[in-house]
Amino acid sequence: MKPSLRGLSQIGMARRAVELSSYDAQQVEYMREQCINVDENDRIIGGVSKREAHSSYQLVLHRAFSVFSFTSDNKLLMQKRSAEKITFPNLWTNTCCSHPLHTQQEMDGVPGAKRAAIRKLEHELGITGVSLNKFQMAGKYIYRAEMNNAPWGEHELDYALILRGIGAENCNINENEVAEVREVVLDELKLWMRKEPNSFTPWLKLFSQTETFEKWWTINKNTEESIEDTNIYKLH
Repeated sequence: MKPSLRGLSQIGMARRAVELSSYDAQQVEYMREQCINVDENDRIIGGVSKREAHSSYQLVLHRAFSVFSFTSDNKLLMQKRSAEKITFPNLWTNTCCSHPLHTQQEMDGVPGAKRAAIRKLEHELGITGVSLNKFQMAGKYIYRAEMNNAPWGEHELDYALILRGIGAENCNINENEVAEVREVVLDELKLWMRKEPNSFTPWLKLFSQTETFEKWWTINKNTEESIEDTNIYKLH
């Protein structure tokens, strides 16, 4: 006898529950957060749970942000994602990567993404005292990536945010989020990525292949001029 559609649905729900049951309880709780579902023109469609947005069965396009914080001596502050992370654990990436939430404060385009970045810089890295005007908006980037060994992935419209003057000495890491931090110069990162390509998140590897990536290392280093790029680019 074939299982009913209802039965198949229950089997699928149970399978996904098992998938989450093996993960860290705090990280599972974060999967209930509501991300911002958008179209490829960054128009808001509605809310979508972090779990739904990152399930490889769906991979719903949603807003994200990626902070690239450079020290006064032009080193990128990087973090290694903790082993507890559900998506892309134990991989090195840029300073802070997460999502604006489907809330009034964080749905407001660039200002909302910057507010979310301030929230997560403190939550993940213990970095405080960052104001909205400290960020430089360096474009919006659409990309898609799936994990090879788990039913999760990313499909994001990612706001790139440049920050300067903050390094490892400003960090007090949340070990449930971040395993360690490191500062690197551009040439060091290039060599590291060539030697250990599987040690990095897919979005950082995609960012590193763009024409503008190297320019970010010197943006606003000796000037107060704003770049404020809000164009949308596709990463492949």
